[in-house]
Parts: sequence; C-alpha cells; structure tokens
Amino acid sequence: MDAYQKNREAILKSNRQVGGLLEQAQSVMGIQGVAFEQWKQSCASIERQLLDHVVRIAVVGAIKSGKSTFVNALLQEDHLKRGAGVVTSIVTRIRQGDHLRARLFFKSWDDVNAEIQQALVLFPSDEWRSDKQTFDIRRAQDRSDLKSALYTLDSDRLIVQDSLNANGVLLSSYLKGFDQVQNYVSAESATREFTGDVFSEHRNFVGNDALAVYLKDIELEVTGEVLTRNIELADCQGSDSPNPLHLAMIQDYLLKAHLIVYVISSRTGVRQADIRFLSMIKQMGIADNMLFVCNCDLNEHDSLDDLRAQVQRMNEELALIVEEPRLFTLSALFNLFGAIEAKLSAKDQERLNQWRKAAKLVSFSDEESRRLGEVLDHKLTRERSALLLQNQLARLVVTVTGLGQWVRLNRDLLHRDSGEAGTVADRLRSHQNHMRQVQSMIQNTMEGAVQKISRELKKEVDRFFDQYSGPVLKKVVNFVREYRVDLERYREPLTNLGFTRTLYLVFQELKQAVDIFMAEKVNPEIAGFIKTQEKGLLDQLRFVAEPYKAMVQDALTQYGDALGQLGLERTGAFCSICIDADLESLKQVTGLSLPPAAATMRYSANIKTEAIMRLGFYSLVRAVRKALKKSVGAEKAEELKALKGGIRKMKAETERSINALFKDYKENIKFQYMHRLAELAGQRFYETLTEQFGAYLGDIQNLVAAIAERRNDKERVDTALGAIEQAVKELLGELGALRQEVQLLL
Repeated sequence: MDAYQKNREAILKSNRQVGGLLEQAQSVMGIQGVAFEQWKQSCASIERQLLDHVVRIAVVGAIKSGKSTFVNALLQEDHLKRGAGVVTSIVTRIRQGDHLRARLFFKSWDDVNAEIQQALVLFPSDEWRSDKQTFDIRRAQDRSDLKSALYTLDSDRLIVQDSLNANGVLLSSYLKGFDQVQNYVSAESATREFTGDVFSEHRNFVGNDALAVYLKDIELEVTGEVLTRNIELADCQGSDSPNPLHLAMIQDYLLKAHLIVYVISSRTGVRQADIRFLSMIKQMGIADNMLFVCNCDLNEHDSLDDLRAQVQRMNEELALIVEEPRLFTLSALFNLFGAIEAKLSAKDQERLNQWRKAAKLVSFSDEESRRLGEVLDHKLTRERSALLLQNQLARLVVTVTGLGQWVRLNRDLLHRDSGEAGTVADRLRSHQNHMRQVQSMIQNTMEGAVQKISRELKKEVDRFFDQYSGPVLKKVVNFVREYRVDLERYREPLTNLGFTRTLYLVFQELKQAVDIFMAEKVNPEIAGFIKTQEKGLLDQLRFVAEPYKAMVQDALTQYGDALGQLGLERTGAFCSICIDADLESLKQVTGLSLPPAAATMRYSANIKTEAIMRLGFYSLVRAVRKALKKSVGAEKAEELKALKGGIRKMKAETERSINALFKDYKENIKFQYMHRLAELAGQRFYETLTEQFGAYLGDIQNLVAAIAERRNDKERVDTALGAIEQAVKELLGELGALRQEVQLLL
C-alpha cells in the first residue's frame, strides 16, 4: 500500500471515530445542537471527498502512436487491445479492483435510434422507406430498407470521401453489429460484465467497429499494485480519427483529467495531426498538466545517437507549441514484453531477445521509464492526492478540536454550582453574539458576492455566445455561409444517383465540414473560455473572503481569552485558515460537469428535412421540364443550378439550427454549470471561514439547563465525558502525526 493510500485510510478511520464520538456526546447530554449538525455534515463531506476523489490520467495521441501499448506497459499486463480500429468511439477507463473485470455500458435502443436518425438527416427518405414511421433498428424491415439504401448509394465507393465517412460508417456499423448485440441492448441503458477467464472478451467490442458503436462507455478493473484506488487511466481514441464526434468525446474527458500523457511514435515524429491536436489542448487552457512520451520503436533506430537526434527534433517542434515540454523517450512494447515475458509467444520472445542486444538503446529506454515513473508519482501522489489529504485532514482537526472544546466546557460547568454556571453563561453570551454577527456578516457577504459574481458570469457567457458580437457563434455562422461546395464533384452522382441522393451527399459534406470546424476550432475555444471564467470566479471569491480571515481569527481569540478569564480550559489551538476552494474536487463530489462538447454537433437533428427535400423535388421537376426542350448539356446545367439552390436552402436551415442549438447550450452553461459552480464555491469559502465557530455557537443557556438536569448523575456524566475527552486528545495526537506524514508528500 503506497503512502497516499495508507494515509487516506488512516484519515477515514479517524473520521469515522469522530462520528462515533459525536453520537456518544449527544447521547450523554441528550441534546441536539447546531454545532453537532455542522460537525456531522463536515464528517460526511470529508468521507465523501476522500472516497470519491479520483485522479484522472488521459493518454492521448494520434492513431497508431502506441497509446494502448503504453497503457499496457504501465499496467504491466496486456489488458487493452492493441491496434484497435480507427473509428472506435470509446474512451477506455481503467481502475484498480479486487479482480479482473470489464464493465461494458451499452446504449439504450432510444440512444441507438436517435443516433441513426441524426445520421439520416436529409437521407432521401421518400425513396427507400417502405414504412414511413420513425426509424427503429429493431424492426427487420427498417434494417433491410436501410441496408438497401446504403447499397444504392454505392457506399463502397462513396464512403471513403470525407463527406460520407462518419455517417456512412456509423450506419453500416449499426447494421452489421445488430445481430450480435441485440440481446445486450434494452430499453434502458444496460451493463454487461466480463470477469476472470472471460475478461479478455471485452476486446472483441473495442476492436470491432460494428460492436463498439453500441457502447457508450467501458471501464476495466485490473489487479496489481501499479494503480491505486483513486487513479483512473484512460486510453483515448486517436486524435486524428476521421469522425469529429470522437474528438469531442476526447475533449470531454480531457476537461475532467488532471494529467495528460501525450504519446508520439518515434517512427513518425510530430505530425500535422499532433500539431493540430496540441494546439487545441493549449486553447482549452489545459496544456500545463501535460507530459510527452516518445514511443520508441527499437527496430527503427540503428543507434542511440540516431534516436537522440530524433528526440531532439521532436523536442524542438513541441517547444513551438508548448512551453518547456517534458519529453520522455522509451519503448512501450519493450517494457510490456519485459513485464509479461513468461506469457510471450515464441515469436515475441525472439523479438525481445533481439532488442536486448541493443544494450545502449535498452539502457536509455529503461532510464527514461524510471524517470517518467518518478514524475508520475510526484504529480499524482504529491501534487494532487497529498493536497486533498492535507485539506481534509485540516477540516477533521477543526471538528475534533471543536468537539474537545465542547466536552471541556461541559465538564467545567458540571463541576460548578448552578449560580456559577449561570454567570459563566452570561459572560460568554456576549462573545457568542459577536461571533454570530461575524458569521452572519460573512454569510450575507458571500451570498451577495455569489449572486453578483453569478450575474457577471452569466453576462460573460451571453457576450461569448452572442450571435453578432461573440467570437463563437458568429465564427460558425460565417463558416457555414462561406463554405464552398465543388459542384463539379457531383456531376457524376447526379447522373448515377439522382437529385435527392446527391443532395444528401452534399449535406454530408457540409455537415462533416461543420462538425470538424466545431471540434477543432469551436469546442476548444469554449473550453478555454470556461477555464478563464472558473479562474476569475475563484479570484473574486478569494478577494471577498480574505478580509474576513483576520476577523474570524480575532473573534476566536477573544472567545478563547474569555474562557481563560473564567478559568475554563481551551482544548487545542485554533487552526489557521486557508482561504481557497478546490473546484475540481467540488465538481467530482457533486457530479457537476460541463454540457458535453458533442452537444455542439447535434444541430442537424433540427434541420427541416422535408422543406429541403421539397425544394429538391420541385427543383428537379423544373430541371426535367426545361430539359425536355434542351440538350443533354443544358439539362445537366439545370440540375447543377437546382443543386446550388438546394445548397443555399440547406445552409440557411443549418444556420438556423446552429443558432437554436447554441441558444440552449448557452443557457445550460449559465444556469446548470456556472451558476451552480459559483454557489458551491461560495458555500465552501463560507464553511472554511466559519467552521471553527461550531464549538462555540451552541445555546449555552440550554447547555447549562441540560447540565443541571444531570447533576444527580454527575459522576456518570463526568466519567462519560472524560472518556470522550481522552479519546479526543488521543485523536488529536494521531492527527498531528498524520499531518507530518502528509506534509512529507507535498
């Protein structure tokens, strides 16, 4: 068990002990107080934060760069399918578990049909459907109709064109995989597990496009000591996938990731696809937490000098995009083969033996692997996890100290007569009133600040998505308006396929172009904007909260001095206040996340297919009528003219759909994300400032009355409280030792 895991378990154990002590204290005194409710909520929050805390590592890179091999090498087992298909749309998440288990999350039938319907927008529906009701892949006739329609479109020839690639593959994959997965898919989202000896069967789904298309998520649980319970590795789809929707899915995961490992093959070096993707990451505002791995093919390099020269070029190229890139050069396949040598085939064993003869290259790879391991450990265990432990440990110390003070006050009052106890209560009440005033002032100020910041954030979001002055929507609309379709490319399809089918192909070209523009230009800009707003939110809340830090400390000090003047002991010291909030942890615990990037590419579902098809039909009729009086050449010219008119209508409908989509998307960001995040962060700042007040803001008059009721049983109550006080002292000692251990991790 690593240091993080050991300390995490120790804090959780102490937290549960505190919960038990709170129950005992309430039982002894028979009271319910605000302080106890706050302490219990704090304990529940600490447990939730520690249990739900996950550090996510995204492994990304271009297709065939060796991402899956690299992840397998990290895991020291060949769990992931290597060389999976280029259209697989799954981000494979890997966590530690008690045994091998693959959990496959299938889409529902509604999800599947909705995606198909999306891909069928502008499909020439008046010619291929035998049943005009909404498409349902579960109906044999619908599947047969769609298969025939795709065949009629000569998909084998047209599917390689960019305009049809994504939707053509999607539709054909759904049809091919239906028979094999129909028993797994249901009306609701279903889960299928592969465990133990059949664990490896999950690869059939990841590596087969016809099956992978039915999945919406996949999570692997693996054994061993490489991962800890709070680390998630994600093997992401190639960043140069021909389907822009896959890129949007990767972007969604990157926004949740704490660390990005970018894999580049030494065979190819930095390619244009890498430059494009890295530029996106930089625009998203997440390039600071990125490491680079040059995945070295030992067969491709004659010497270490040759490899070093390649790495030097790669480093210089990366430096043009990312400041001071951290690059590690290693052979993922060599590391994997070395880890699973006992399981290698004779052929792979021969390859491993051959590589080992290149001693200098192998030694270099080993040293770089060791260096990468140290950096990963530091970033994951120290920078992220240790900070979480420190924050939650500090909160626990505050609760334990408060409970100790409450017990100490009870025991002191128990040993005084009723008159003295009343005098003490009167003397402390004024200090309590002052603390309540400070607490109320902080609450009102933070609530007001959150409302003001939330309004400002909404205005910023409105400005960003403004149809006329904002940078995003105007950019997309201009792209649609200015996009030029090469009509000459469609002369042959007009002859062979007819007008409506050709219009569908044109729409696929336009949609593919817009989707790529969304994924590569728009989504990264939105993500970068959100990151900037989040940083501004924290800065403003810190600015508002900082002046109250000294006020809280003064109020606590004055109360402590008053206790001393009355001869009452103070248990422990007041904890220093750290004004901050970890937005990532808040989002994890509450499940708050941005609307998915893929949502920006759902505009086509709103396009009025019938209107465009009707235009196409009338244009075709007009063209045919004129053609009766004209030559073949003139007829083709009329058809192209009609197609051009259809494209204008198509663009107008696309523009309207994009405007409507972004209006909804903007509202979701404002109210479901930014406003909620401001509320959560403001509440966390308030709790940080005032949680130490909990021990001192109970109704002391009721406390005196409760003690008076128990004077006849004074000895038993005192003994019970004494046991709790002793337990508190021991806990504070243990937490102090834990704090020192956690400090060493930072």
